[in-house]
Amino acid sequence: MKNKNGMLLERDDWVDVFWELLPRDDWKDLVRLQVSQHSYPFEVKLLERPLKQNPNIHDLSDWTVRSHFIMTDAAKLDRLLEHLVIEQQEMATEAEVTLIIQKQGQGIVRVTNDCVSMYGVAYEELDDVGTEYENFFNAVLPHATFPVEVVFCGRDILENDDSIHVMTLHDSNWQAVFEEHVLHLLNRKEVTSGLFSKDERPTQQTLENFMSEFSLLMAYNFIVTRDATDRFGMLDHFCTNGKIAHFGKIDNGKTSFN
Repeated sequence: MKNKNGMLLERDDWVDVFWELLPRDDWKDLVRLQVSQHSYPFEVKLLERPLKQNPNIHDLSDWTVRSHFIMTDAAKLDRLLEHLVIEQQEMATEAEVTLIIQKQGQGIVRVTNDCVSMYGVAYEELDDVGTEYENFFNAVLPHATFPVEVVFCGRDILENDDSIHVMTLHDSNWQAVFEEHVLHLLNRKEVTSGLFSKDERPTQQTLENFMSEFSLLMAYNFIVTRDATDRFGMLDHFCTNGKIAHFGKIDNGKTSFN
């Protein structure tokens, strides 16, 4: 895959997608999506966290293997997923269990109590011109197949219970959809710092006000898109480190691995 400047973007990295950013609670769909881009067989492990965990949270060598399978076809994987329950926890909570699916030693997807980690991600740097929102949609929408589901999380400012908002784009006019669905968040009581204080808000809020107040470069502010072909885009400070992540079926809707 190449970016708008013609530079090749290698799909050799991971991205974490918090469960709370999956409005249909579809972590199992993401597992199937990742697996569909490879050929069987796969190795599947279900691990439990030890009582005294290694300080390196990515080192799973001392975790207890609760189950270990070799999946030779999709039917077997579907049966496993159908009966598998992983209790959801809030973002950035210490995981109790981890599901790992790998092929020939290379991890494909990991599932913990708070997120799905997907391998095969291409990262694109933000442009120097324009806001991070404009950069993101300019990078994502030209390749998208509509409708596109957009999940916005403003947890850096908003209370947890109402920090995630889901919208649908039927064309590239994301600005109009944001103005209709999330501009009102500037009137929330939590918005008491940053661009405007509670007593200094202008009578008419604008999209520019929103993009400044809910910067995607602040921790726990996220934006995730998923198009009709399961092509994903994501931008935040925490999981993508301020870069635009492209993952899922990003090669014109075709699978990307053998």
